This record gives sequence, structure tokens and C-alpha cells, in this order.
Amino acid sequence: MKKKLLYILLAMMFASCSKNSPLKETAIEERLVKKAGLLALANMYVNATTGSDANAGTSASVPLKSIQAALNKTTDGIGATIYVAGGIYNERLYWPASGASATAPITLTNYDNGVVVLDGSNATNATQNEMIAIAGRSHIRINNIHITNNIRSFAKGIYVVGTGTDIQVTNCKISNIGWTTNPSAIPASTDNASPFIIVGSTGTPYNHIYIGNNEIFNCVTGYSEGLTLTGNVENFLIESNSVHDISNIGINMSGNYAWTGAPSSLNYARNGNVKNNVVYNCVSPVATSGGIYIDGGKWITIEGNKVYKNYAGISVGCENDNNTVEGVNIRSNFIYDNIEAGLLIGANQPNSKVVNTVVSNNTFFQNYNKGGWGGEISLQNLDRVSFVNNIIYAKSAIAIIASLGYTASNLAFNFNKYYSATTTAANMVFDWGGVNGTTYTGLANFTTTTGLDANSTYGNPGLVSILLSNPDLHLTSTSGCINAGMPNYVLKPDELDIDRGNRLINARIDIGAHETLY
Repeated sequence: MKKKLLYILLAMMFASCSKNSPLKETAIEERLVKKAGLLALANMYVNATTGSDANAGTSASVPLKSIQAALNKTTDGIGATIYVAGGIYNERLYWPASGASATAPITLTNYDNGVVVLDGSNATNATQNEMIAIAGRSHIRINNIHITNNIRSFAKGIYVVGTGTDIQVTNCKISNIGWTTNPSAIPASTDNASPFIIVGSTGTPYNHIYIGNNEIFNCVTGYSEGLTLTGNVENFLIESNSVHDISNIGINMSGNYAWTGAPSSLNYARNGNVKNNVVYNCVSPVATSGGIYIDGGKWITIEGNKVYKNYAGISVGCENDNNTVEGVNIRSNFIYDNIEAGLLIGANQPNSKVVNTVVSNNTFFQNYNKGGWGGEISLQNLDRVSFVNNIIYAKSAIAIIASLGYTASNLAFNFNKYYSATTTAANMVFDWGGVNGTTYTGLANFTTTTGLDANSTYGNPGLVSILLSNPDLHLTSTSGCINAGMPNYVLKPDELDIDRGNRLINARIDIGAHETLY
């Protein structure tokens, strides 16, 4: 009876507002929605061409002119959807409120499939470095927005900082974010730009983060990265994004940096997945830059990605001393044609290590494309790391390098398939300088002496196409890698192959990233 009476009163009050201005009417509606305990505000509409910030913005026929005006109408704990008509919006946005829940978030999205461009050229709020700044907010959705043209020192595209939960960014494009417009410029360590960065800066984490189906490209980042999760950040999924033409690292999950403000015991990205992304042309002019990089993070899975033409394909290590990276799974990736090693794994600091990590069912193909003395996999400080069921198709005779001056201990290599078109099984090189100063020539010699790779073999893996400009690294129907992986290999929960198909068919796993139907 009370609910029925409330609805009657609402109807009477809305009817009595017909002579009020649109702004007064909207304000009354918002107050009544809150009073009624409803979950969401009415939708808001923005149109740069036909809108006015004096409008109510409650329909496409009376839109607001600026996105910020719509954001300013949102209120903490009440969901809202802001529909933006196609057009160019010269704005820098500050996000003022959190949504109510995962089912009643505050959403910023395009209207009627329009192309929405948030352009930093001569934009409003000129003192703000970020195109979208989000501090300590939760239950947020950003969808189908193109963020571009932010060139300044410490420029940012999307910047999330503080603590919060449930952030989703989907189907967006982020481009031309840079400390300079010149991609060939040599940066100093103070030259930074971040197209997309999430920083957990307190003792309570930023968590439940989904970043999916975005494109981040053509950004001059200096000493920063294309996509960064750092500080106290946990429970994330980075999925099906394209990250390319970044002048440093592509995707980075890092930790142990004091500048984040997070307490040291929680200052690292953790409990996440990086799946089915395409990452290429991420090359720094001054340092080794990985397409996908775990720097001090923990308990992260890198699965089903295509990573090529970066400085290093995938890198796992720790740039801060006295820290441990652990619980990393690198599986079912295509990793090819990178300048340095396909996989660079191990901390480069004397008292840090990568431990308890598994590298399984990847296809490494002709990495170290600059030539000379280098291999598909490069090892630094690590302990208790397993390499199983990988195809290692080397560009030269060198398969693996355990780098001089580092310690690689308690390793397990088995059921890998080695090959190089430029050498033979007897001449395949395992440069073990970092372990005992020995270089092993020949797979049999390496196995006999070290006890590693006891069930690994040498031979052409049978890939569909080895044309380096456009390789197809799936297995042919006659490949010797089919049903040749570790017999007792135990699948991890939700483990899939490069094509998101079943990882185990016909009772025995294939070697490499592709699981065939044969």
C-alpha cells in the first residue's frame, strides 16, 4: 500500500512540473528517484552539435552539449547511462561519482553506433593531464569512446587511481597519447606518457577490472607503457585487446614501485589473466621492452596471445631488488619475430627471482630477429620453473640462453620440440653460461649432461606457413607435434589453446599453442 501511494504521489508531482523549466524538472525527478530507492537515474544524452548544457539532457531531442555536464549530474550510489552522439568532443573529463553496483553502474557510451572522439586538442580543463581521470570510484563502464591527441609531459588517456572495484573499459580506442609527437625521440627517465593506467595507491586494492576489445596504438610513452596495472591491483582480466606501435612496453603488470603509494606488502599487480590479445611493434629506443611484461607481479596467467615484432615478446622479471615474482603461467601463445628473445624470463636484480612458474604449450618462432648471438628463450635469475610442451623453432642454431651472471636453478625442461632450418640436432646450441659456464652443442649432449629435456625431440614441427611476414603457426594434419606432449599433463582450470578451443583432445596434449582435432 505504501509503494502504491508513493507511485501515485510521484505521478502527481511529475504532472505538476509541466510548467517548470527542463532543469528544474530534471532536478525534481532525480530527487524523487533517490527518495523512491530506485537503482538508476534516467538516461542522459549528449550531442556536441545540437546540445546545450542548459538542456535537461533527458532525451536525444534535448541533449546536453558536453560530456562533463552529464557526468556532473551523476550521484554516488545511483546508476546512470550517458549516451553520447557521434562527434568530436574537446574535453578532459573528471569522473565525479560511483555507480550503485555491478548491475547499476555509471556508464559512458556512444549513442546509436556513433563514433565518439574525445580529443585533447585545445580541450577544456587544460591543466588536467588526463583525458579521463577517475579517482577512487567504483562500478564504472566506459564503452566505445575514442580517446586521442593528448601530447604533454605525463600525458594520460584513462587514469584510474586510489581504491575501488568493478571497472570495465570495452571497445575503446586510445591513440596519440605521448610526451612528444616524435616516436623516434630519445626519452629521459622523466619523459612519460600513459595511454591507460590503473594505480592502486592505498592499502585497499583496486579490483575486479575488465579491459576488453580495446585498441591502444600510436603512442609515444617514453619510460611508461601502453597499458599499465600497478600498485595494489588485483583480480583483473585483460582480454582481446590490440596493443601496437607503442614506443616502449605494450601491456605491463608491475609492482614494488614506491611512487604508487601502496603499502609494500600489497604493492604489486596480482591474480589476473592476460588472454587473447594481439601485441606488436612495442619497441623502445633506449631499453628492452616486452610486448607483454610482468615486472614484480604475481599469480598471473598469460594465455592465447599473439606477440610479435616487439623488442622482446613476453618478459617476466623484477626490476626492484629483494622481491620475488611467483605463480606465473605462460601458455598457448604464438610468439614470433621479436627483436630480442621470444621469452625473457628471470629477475635482473641480484636478490630477486622468478619462481614457481610454468611455461607450457607455446609456439616460439624465429625470434631474435636482429641476428647474432641470441636465442628463443633467455633466462636470468629464476628457480623452480618448468618448460614443457613448447615448440622452439629457432632463427639460428641457438635455442636457449641462460645469461652469464645470473642463476637459473631447479629447472625442468621436457617434451619440447626443437628445430631450426639453419642447423641440425647435433648442432643446436644451448648456451648455459648462467648455470655453469658451459655451452652445449646438440640436443643429445645437452640432455645427457644436464638431465633436462629427456623426452624432447628435434625436428620440423609441421607449421602451416613459415612465411615470416605473415606466418601461420597452427599445426598441419601431419605434424609430429600432434598427441606428442607430456602424457600426464594436467590441465589448469579453463585452460584453452590459441584459438580458445579445447586444450586436450584424444587423451594426449599436442606440443605447441595449437591443439588439433586429429
